[in-house]
Amino acid sequence: MGKYDELFGRVKTMAKAVDEKIFELIPEREPKNLYDAARHYPLAGGKRVRPFVVLRATEAVGGDPEKALYPAAAVEFIHNYSLVHDDIMDMDELRRGRPTVHKVWGVNMAILAGDLLFSKAFEAIARAEVSPEKKARILEVLVKTSNELCEGQALDIEFETREEVTVDEYLKMISGKTGALFDGSATIGAIVGTEDEEYIKALSKWGRNVGIAFQIWDDVLDLIADEEKLGKPVGSDIRKGKKTLIVSHFFQHASEEDKAEFMKVFGKYAGDAKGDALIHDEKVKEEVAKAIELLKKYGSIDYAAQYAKNLVKEANEALKVLPESEARKDLELLAEFLVEREF
Repeated sequence: MGKYDELFGRVKTMAKAVDEKIFELIPEREPKNLYDAARHYPLAGGKRVRPFVVLRATEAVGGDPEKALYPAAAVEFIHNYSLVHDDIMDMDELRRGRPTVHKVWGVNMAILAGDLLFSKAFEAIARAEVSPEKKARILEVLVKTSNELCEGQALDIEFETREEVTVDEYLKMISGKTGALFDGSATIGAIVGTEDEEYIKALSKWGRNVGIAFQIWDDVLDLIADEEKLGKPVGSDIRKGKKTLIVSHFFQHASEEDKAEFMKVFGKYAGDAKGDALIHDEKVKEEVAKAIELLKKYGSIDYAAQYAKNLVKEANEALKVLPESEARKDLELLAEFLVEREF
């Protein structure tokens, strides 16, 4: 991945500047449990991709990235608040290789920590060094983004109890769950840096497409990646019965016989505490491998991979209205990386 090395270097450098603002807003203070819980995920690292998008979007439209640091922190707070609450809903025990917030501090404190991170996002916007008019507009985008995140998550929960989800339904869900925050990040960055509506719209479209592509590629990797690189067993989405674009495409095209065969495995270990312990069981691996073969038979994995790549192509096409710059190039490279990565 040599062509991405310089990009990653800049992502790391900018992450440090954003982290200064993050930990200024969530310092070590009383009540200790609340602030320790709220700091848990930010301290675990993470690449700060969304804050990077905010800063680079500001620069890509000719603005000063220094003025975008608090808005970039706000976006990361929203992202982390959603992770804390998602982990509670999914009963996940690990995140970024660490025990989840609710696992360490209990569900009640985790809910409060998520709420604190959410409110800190608005405190960050209040501190932004932009005009009151821009501040109001950024707040509007942040509120819309948060609304869409909740709507996407609600649809995801609703889909768990349904046997089939159409391609359009899945795309609507993922547009809220992952598309909204990338869209919000790029849009907020553009608002900080410019008054030009054409530029703001172009970055909004870029963010939405890239956010959706990011999730679809994640779903593809779950089925085709190298387990060592992925850091989790291949096919875990199948065992958990996770509705994805791949599964939606399969259900639209498969024969009744193949659907029935697939359903013998799909969701077999959803909500099963022993499910994770069984992942290395040879019989389970065999079952999952058969299910993946069925998805391949109907071209469902290739369909999703191509869909993600087309979204990125469209996203980068939208950026062509912006002047050429290193910042614009970084956004284009980031989008490409998100659908070429192996983990």
